[in-house]
Amino acid sequence: MAEMIEDRPCVPAAGMLGRSVEAACATLAVLGGAIFIIESIMSVVSVIGRALFNLPVPGDYELVQMMSAMGIAMCLPYCQLRKGHVFVDFFTLWAPAALKRGLDAIAALLLSASSFFLAWRVWDGMLEMREYGETSMVIALPVWWGYIPVAPSFALLGIAALQTFMLEISGESKS
Repeated sequence: MAEMIEDRPCVPAAGMLGRSVEAACATLAVLGGAIFIIESIMSVVSVIGRALFNLPVPGDYELVQMMSAMGIAMCLPYCQLRKGHVFVDFFTLWAPAALKRGLDAIAALLLSASSFFLAWRVWDGMLEMREYGETSMVIALPVWWGYIPVAPSFALLGIAALQTFMLEISGESKS
């Protein structure tokens, strides 16, 4: 995994803290990818079981929903560091590099604030669901379990966005 971090094209290493953030983002992304692989295998098993034996995986829809939300949230911080989000640059194609960097910095700062807010609200919602004992309909899986990796993922997304903000305003970021 260290090779993957050192080999990234978009964001230069920003000291020990920057490398720690990058390692955490990469680790979460790998775990999110593993969740997607497990989800895919479960879906195939469920479809085959339903088609051939009339025996699907119980609660497969519930599990797909929960695992998708977890996997997506876990991949977002790495996507931010790699500049993998969708950019709409139609209106800034003509703009000088300094203006583009400034707009990218503002976007990163707004993303950071939004991510920290979402981390707080997801954490609060998770605690509330846990308190009320909300469960999924088919397999009675506690709903709050799916939120466990989501809140830290949004917090890490906020940190990653702050890192990209700092790199943009310092001019170290490559487009």
